[in-house]
Amino acid sequence: MIDLRKAAFVIDSIPDVIFAGYTDDDTWNGWACPYFEKSEAERVLQASKANHYVWSYDAEQDAFIVRSEDDPEDYEPEVFQAVNRNVEGSGETKVYGIGAYSWIWELATEA
Repeated sequence: MIDLRKAAFVIDSIPDVIFAGYTDDDTWNGWACPYFEKSEAERVLQASKANHYVWSYDAEQDAFIVRSEDDPEDYEPEVFQAVNRNVEGSGETKVYGIGAYSWIWELATEA
């Protein structure tokens, strides 16, 4: 099982907002690949509506389904399914990799 540590994340398309999540320090094209607990994942996706993203939660898959309003109708949505990961100090935790390996996330720096 992969170990995660707590981290804070920012994304340039949602300025001035910091999201609390977890990382295993993996990157995609140099960008962070965050994991979020369900309530924070919903907060990320709610904030993404300003950038024309629409989303739903599929309880059967335990996954968030995300697409852009600008995508063609036949475009496959992104599916961010729940995974269980070991979190430092907390044990096994269910998290969702919202935008991991596809969105331009960065670790937030201390102000």
